[in-house]
Amino acid sequence: MAKIGKYYHGSTVVQDKTTVGTSFDKDKGHEHILLPPQPINTSGTFCSMIQGVYVRVKDIAGGSATPKVTIRLCCDADGDYTFLPDTQAELALGLTTNTSGVGVLQFDLPLKHYFGDSTVYVFIKIDQGTCTFEASCITWSE
Repeated sequence: MAKIGKYYHGSTVVQDKTTVGTSFDKDKGHEHILLPPQPINTSGTFCSMIQGVYVRVKDIAGGSATPKVTIRLCCDADGDYTFLPDTQAELALGLTTNTSGVGVLQFDLPLKHYFGDSTVYVFIKIDQGTCTFEASCITWSE
């Protein structure tokens, strides 16, 4: 059966990575497996469009009143094969607390994986102080 239109998918990871600071740390990223429920008819592994990235942080300490996170998406756990370069998002802080927040990025970025699988790694750093990287979500379409 032929596809008409786009199919949207999401991958959510909820895993605390504590004391995220002002530098990227390969041990403090989230691993996402971007497998659609049906095979994608392409000439390579996972050739789709990244639509959005959401990150949630908590325990923000030692920063400014308007903290920002820098987000990087990579094809390897060491963070050496970047396909989405460093992009900054201002955190929308909680209504009742200023120690947690969410950053959201919207894209229409085509992705063809370097290593023949569908694993993507999300790394973040905060502009000042430290935080706990609590959750991330990647949405994509085929």
